[in-house]
Amino acid sequence: MLVFRITVLILAITVSSCTDKRQPNIELIQDMMKDPGVKAQDYDSDNAGKRANMLPPQGTIPMNWEPYPNFQNDEQAKENKNPVADLKNQQARDLLAKGQRKYQTYCAVCHGPQGYGNGTVVEKMLVKPPSLMTEKIRSWTDGQIFHLVTKGRGLMGGYESQIPSPEDRWAVVNFVRHLQKNQKENNTSSESKQ
Repeated sequence: MLVFRITVLILAITVSSCTDKRQPNIELIQDMMKDPGVKAQDYDSDNAGKRANMLPPQGTIPMNWEPYPNFQNDEQAKENKNPVADLKNQQARDLLAKGQRKYQTYCAVCHGPQGYGNGTVVEKMLVKPPSLMTEKIRSWTDGQIFHLVTKGRGLMGGYESQIPSPEDRWAVVNFVRHLQKNQKENNTSSESKQ
Protein backbone atom coordinates (compact mmCIF):
# COMPACT_ATOMS: atom_id res chain seq x y z
CA MET A 1 0.00 0.00 0.00
CA LEU A 2 2.87 2.38 0.78
CA VAL A 3 4.41 1.71 -2.62
CA PHE A 4 1.08 2.58 -4.29
CA ARG A 5 0.82 5.89 -2.43
CA ILE A 6 4.41 6.85 -3.27
CA THR A 7 3.80 5.97 -6.93
CA VAL A 8 0.65 8.09 -7.05
CA LEU A 9 2.47 11.00 -5.37
CA ILE A 10 5.38 10.82 -7.82
CA LEU A 11 2.96 10.60 -10.73
CA ALA A 12 0.99 13.63 -9.47
CA ILE A 13 4.19 15.69 -9.08
CA THR A 14 5.34 14.69 -12.55
CA VAL A 15 2.04 15.58 -14.20
CA SER A 16 1.78 18.93 -12.41
CA SER A 17 5.35 19.90 -13.33
CA CYS A 18 4.76 19.15 -17.01
CA THR A 19 2.03 21.74 -17.49
CA ASP A 20 2.84 24.80 -19.54
CA LYS A 21 2.16 27.89 -17.41
CA ARG A 22 1.42 29.93 -20.56
CA GLN A 23 -1.60 27.75 -21.35
CA PRO A 24 -4.95 28.53 -19.72
CA ASN A 25 -6.26 26.28 -16.98
CA ILE A 26 -8.64 23.49 -17.78
CA GLU A 27 -12.07 24.68 -16.72
CA LEU A 28 -13.87 21.86 -14.96
CA ILE A 29 -16.73 24.04 -13.73
CA GLN A 30 -17.08 26.79 -16.33
CA ASP A 31 -19.65 28.86 -14.44
CA MET A 32 -17.03 29.59 -11.79
CA MET A 33 -14.66 31.20 -14.29
CA LYS A 34 -17.04 33.53 -16.14
CA ASP A 35 -19.51 35.97 -14.67
CA PRO A 36 -22.51 36.89 -16.75
CA GLY A 37 -21.83 40.23 -18.42
CA VAL A 38 -24.33 42.95 -17.56
CA LYS A 39 -24.58 46.31 -19.29
CA ALA A 40 -25.56 49.36 -17.27
CA GLN A 41 -29.02 49.74 -18.80
CA ASP A 42 -29.93 46.03 -18.96
CA TYR A 43 -32.92 44.72 -17.04
CA ASP A 44 -32.97 41.60 -14.92
CA SER A 45 -34.74 38.82 -16.83
CA ASP A 46 -35.82 37.21 -13.53
CA ASN A 47 -37.27 40.41 -11.98
CA ALA A 48 -39.38 42.40 -14.41
CA GLY A 49 -38.79 46.14 -14.13
CA LYS A 50 -35.59 45.80 -12.07
CA ARG A 51 -32.15 46.78 -13.33
CA ALA A 52 -29.64 43.99 -13.80
CA ASN A 53 -26.61 45.83 -12.43
CA MET A 54 -26.27 45.69 -8.69
CA LEU A 55 -25.71 48.62 -6.40
CA PRO A 56 -22.58 48.59 -4.25
CA PRO A 57 -23.07 48.06 -0.52
CA GLN A 58 -24.34 51.17 1.23
CA GLY A 59 -21.62 53.49 2.52
CA THR A 60 -18.81 52.15 0.31
CA ILE A 61 -16.57 54.57 -1.56
CA PRO A 62 -14.34 53.52 -4.49
CA MET A 63 -10.61 53.95 -4.02
CA ASN A 64 -9.08 57.17 -5.40
CA TRP A 65 -12.51 58.68 -5.94
CA GLU A 66 -13.57 62.12 -4.87
CA PRO A 67 -17.33 62.52 -4.48
CA TYR A 68 -18.94 65.16 -6.68
CA PRO A 69 -21.47 67.50 -5.05
CA ASN A 70 -25.02 66.45 -5.76
CA PHE A 71 -26.25 69.56 -7.58
CA GLN A 72 -29.87 69.22 -8.63
CA ASN A 73 -29.53 71.64 -11.56
CA ASP A 74 -27.21 74.10 -13.28
CA GLU A 75 -28.27 76.97 -11.00
CA GLN A 76 -26.92 75.18 -7.93
CA ALA A 77 -23.65 74.52 -9.77
CA LYS A 78 -23.07 78.26 -10.32
CA GLU A 79 -21.08 78.63 -7.11
CA ASN A 80 -18.72 75.74 -7.92
CA LYS A 81 -15.37 77.53 -8.27
CA ASN A 82 -12.76 76.65 -10.89
CA PRO A 83 -9.68 75.63 -8.84
CA VAL A 84 -7.33 75.90 -11.84
CA ALA A 85 -8.57 79.19 -13.32
CA ASP A 86 -5.75 81.30 -11.88
CA LEU A 87 -2.75 79.20 -12.92
CA LYS A 88 0.08 81.20 -14.46
CA ASN A 89 2.71 80.68 -17.14
CA GLN A 90 3.80 77.11 -17.88
CA GLN A 91 1.19 75.46 -15.65
CA ALA A 92 -1.60 77.35 -17.42
CA ARG A 93 -0.21 76.43 -20.86
CA ASP A 94 0.10 72.77 -19.87
CA LEU A 95 -3.44 72.72 -18.52
CA LEU A 96 -4.76 74.44 -21.65
CA ALA A 97 -2.98 71.87 -23.85
CA LYS A 98 -4.48 69.05 -21.78
CA GLY A 99 -7.92 70.67 -22.07
CA GLN A 100 -7.50 70.95 -25.83
CA ARG A 101 -6.58 67.25 -26.12
CA LYS A 102 -9.59 66.21 -24.04
CA TYR A 103 -11.89 68.59 -25.95
CA GLN A 104 -10.69 67.27 -29.33
CA THR A 105 -11.20 63.68 -28.13
CA TYR A 106 -14.58 63.96 -26.42
CA CYS A 107 -16.28 67.21 -27.44
CA ALA A 108 -15.20 68.18 -30.96
CA VAL A 109 -17.13 65.38 -32.70
CA CYS A 110 -20.37 67.15 -31.74
CA HIS A 111 -19.43 70.74 -30.89
CA GLY A 112 -16.81 71.14 -33.62
CA PRO A 113 -13.11 71.97 -33.35
CA GLN A 114 -13.84 75.65 -32.61
CA GLY A 115 -17.03 75.12 -30.56
CA TYR A 116 -19.63 76.23 -33.12
CA GLY A 117 -21.73 73.05 -32.93
CA ASN A 118 -20.53 71.82 -36.31
CA GLY A 119 -18.76 68.56 -35.45
CA THR A 120 -18.29 65.63 -37.77
CA VAL A 121 -21.36 63.72 -36.51
CA VAL A 122 -23.79 66.67 -36.57
CA GLU A 123 -25.28 65.86 -39.97
CA LYS A 124 -26.43 62.48 -38.61
CA MET A 125 -28.08 63.99 -35.50
CA LEU A 126 -31.77 64.90 -35.28
CA VAL A 127 -31.12 67.52 -32.59
CA LYS A 128 -28.03 69.59 -33.28
CA PRO A 129 -25.65 70.41 -30.43
CA PRO A 130 -25.51 74.06 -29.41
CA SER A 131 -22.69 76.38 -30.30
CA LEU A 132 -20.47 77.09 -27.31
CA MET A 133 -20.06 80.64 -28.63
CA THR A 134 -23.63 81.81 -27.94
CA GLU A 135 -24.22 84.49 -25.34
CA LYS A 136 -26.21 82.02 -23.24
CA ILE A 137 -23.28 79.64 -22.81
CA ARG A 138 -20.76 82.48 -22.51
CA SER A 139 -22.79 83.78 -19.56
CA TRP A 140 -22.57 80.46 -17.70
CA THR A 141 -20.11 80.22 -14.83
CA ASP A 142 -17.21 77.80 -14.97
CA GLY A 143 -19.05 75.71 -12.36
CA GLN A 144 -22.08 75.34 -14.62
CA ILE A 145 -19.96 74.23 -17.58
CA PHE A 146 -18.05 71.82 -15.33
CA HIS A 147 -21.36 70.41 -14.06
CA LEU A 148 -22.60 69.97 -17.62
CA VAL A 149 -19.40 68.17 -18.66
CA THR A 150 -19.55 65.99 -15.54
CA LYS A 151 -23.24 65.04 -15.40
CA GLY A 152 -24.58 65.97 -18.84
CA ARG A 153 -28.00 67.37 -19.68
CA GLY A 154 -30.69 66.58 -22.21
CA LEU A 155 -29.23 64.51 -25.04
CA MET A 156 -25.65 65.11 -23.91
CA GLY A 157 -24.48 62.42 -21.55
CA GLY A 158 -22.11 63.08 -18.69
CA TYR A 159 -18.39 62.56 -19.22
CA GLU A 160 -17.44 61.75 -15.62
CA SER A 161 -16.57 58.16 -16.54
CA GLN A 162 -14.67 59.06 -19.73
CA ILE A 163 -12.79 61.93 -18.08
CA PRO A 164 -12.51 60.66 -14.49
CA SER A 165 -10.08 63.30 -13.26
CA PRO A 166 -11.79 66.51 -12.07
CA GLU A 167 -8.64 68.43 -13.04
CA ASP A 168 -8.99 67.17 -16.62
CA ARG A 169 -12.65 68.28 -16.73
CA TRP A 170 -11.62 71.70 -15.39
CA ALA A 171 -8.99 71.75 -18.15
CA VAL A 172 -11.81 71.27 -20.70
CA VAL A 173 -13.69 74.16 -19.09
CA ASN A 174 -10.59 76.35 -19.38
CA PHE A 175 -10.17 75.36 -23.03
CA VAL A 176 -13.81 76.24 -23.77
CA ARG A 177 -13.22 79.64 -22.14
CA HIS A 178 -10.09 80.02 -24.28
CA LEU A 179 -12.14 79.26 -27.42
CA GLN A 180 -14.78 81.76 -26.36
CA LYS A 181 -12.19 84.50 -25.87
CA ASN A 182 -10.65 83.89 -29.28
CA GLN A 183 -13.80 83.31 -31.37
CA LYS A 184 -16.71 85.47 -32.45
CA GLU A 185 -20.25 84.71 -31.37
CA ASN A 186 -22.33 82.82 -33.96
CA ASN A 187 -19.58 82.65 -36.59
CA THR A 188 -21.05 81.81 -40.00
CA SER A 189 -17.83 81.78 -41.97
CA SER A 190 -16.16 78.75 -43.53
CA GLU A 191 -15.22 77.67 -39.98
CA SER A 192 -18.81 76.68 -39.26
CA LYS A 193 -18.97 74.51 -42.40
CA GLN A 194 -16.20 72.17 -41.32
